[in-house]
Amino acid sequence: MLTADNQSRRTFLAPRTPIAYAFSGLLLSGAALLAHADEQAIAARDAQNKRWSQQMIEQPKHQPPALDAKYNHIITFGQSLASAAEGWPALSKKPGYDNLMLGDATRSATFSGDRFVPVGGAAFKPLQAVVQLKRDPKVLLDAEAVAQLEAQAQEEGESVEVGALNMARRLYLDSKGIEADPEHLLVASNAATSGRSIAQLSKVGGTHEYKRVLQAVDQARQVAQADDASYTLSALFWLQGEYDYAEVQGGINDKATYKKMLRQLRNDLNEDTAKAIGQKRMPAFISYQTDAKTSVVDGSLDIGLAQWELAQEEPNWYLAGPVYPYVDKGTHLSANGYRWFGQMLGKVFHQVVVEQRGWQPLSPLHATVEGREILMDFHVPHPPLAFSEPYLGHKAQMIENYGFVITDDKGKVPVENIEAAADTVLRLVVGRDLAGIPTIRYASHATGGAGELHDSDPTVADAHYEYLPDEGMPEEANIEALVGKPYPLYNWSIAFELKPSQGHDSAR
Repeated sequence: MLTADNQSRRTFLAPRTPIAYAFSGLLLSGAALLAHADEQAIAARDAQNKRWSQQMIEQPKHQPPALDAKYNHIITFGQSLASAAEGWPALSKKPGYDNLMLGDATRSATFSGDRFVPVGGAAFKPLQAVVQLKRDPKVLLDAEAVAQLEAQAQEEGESVEVGALNMARRLYLDSKGIEADPEHLLVASNAATSGRSIAQLSKVGGTHEYKRVLQAVDQARQVAQADDASYTLSALFWLQGEYDYAEVQGGINDKATYKKMLRQLRNDLNEDTAKAIGQKRMPAFISYQTDAKTSVVDGSLDIGLAQWELAQEEPNWYLAGPVYPYVDKGTHLSANGYRWFGQMLGKVFHQVVVEQRGWQPLSPLHATVEGREILMDFHVPHPPLAFSEPYLGHKAQMIENYGFVITDDKGKVPVENIEAAADTVLRLVVGRDLAGIPTIRYASHATGGAGELHDSDPTVADAHYEYLPDEGMPEEANIEALVGKPYPLYNWSIAFELKPSQGHDSAR
């Protein structure tokens, strides 16, 4: 519980008469009744939230292609967090399952440009993470060369699709009680380019790096055809938005603009890949939410909100969650951070593609305000709600007011208390009377794009945190709470902004 500091104070009471005691008893009974009614109302909200969540999961409106083909291709696209800038050293150096990649790396032998060139040639190889020399990405660096890299070297290494496919494969094989399935395989490619706005990655008017996705599909499909085997583009992982938040290289920090461009980009990709090869179902489009810490122009949440709204509005579009909780090197994640979030992507991929169920991240459903109290309802994938410190850099750090900022017509509102009132209901108490309907923001630029709210998902990661000092990991990466343990796979709340309805009896 978060409570504001209060000065101790002494209360003086006059001696009570029998009548006063009787009246006091009535007041206490009335207070108890009010408290009971409040508990019942919150319990009803909690039950309604859980029913909504269950229906969303069990009755998805749209479904991506199931794993019916022999080769099911997953392609990562976006900017530097997609390509795994600074993601060295490689961690997943040995194939864990029967997963594959196109070439000797998931990424191209070209760092940028309009060509996807599989390292070592177009052939399916066992999936593993590698570190590529930035100035000549066809060169794979060994552990000794990686250890010689400068601290901020931009070499690309452990990328999210490796951890994602390993996590997804373990869940798939476990669900079927088998050790391998050579007739239904997962293939990874990474067509991302570091340092790109969405305008640059778009089909029209961009840098033509859009073509890298199309070429990865064409080449993988040709390899499958040579094997006389079926091929499906199963999913696209999208990690991009920092340059749009920062308005760099044509980026525009505007929700409507970003939504329009990303919707068009996804539709173009579907037309030029899945539809072009006669695939009936649209691939799953699984995105992260860009951290608002990069919203350096006006501090808005526009890019993150655009990604969230598209996931609610568009078919086969899923927001896996934010990346603010995971160990990082500043703007970019660390190798452990990339693999950690990759495990989250694999968990979501399994639910929406393999199990054909719906998915939404931990996210707000509704909020109400009455007096100084705000009640917030959440979709919680695995109740109950909980709080933990996210990792900023390599250190777990407290975030002011758990990441919540409340403003009203008078400005910033002090927060006295934040607590979970039920499994899916959060109670916020403010320190003064509100002027008008307040705005609630979570994990905004004002809190460094981070917060402390998550669920209680018990899913066990396929991989564990590694500390490799001999391969250039700094001493601060030696985190006792994490080293040698599976990555915690809680679902952290997305960044959001909303206005509550007046009165706690307001219905959704």
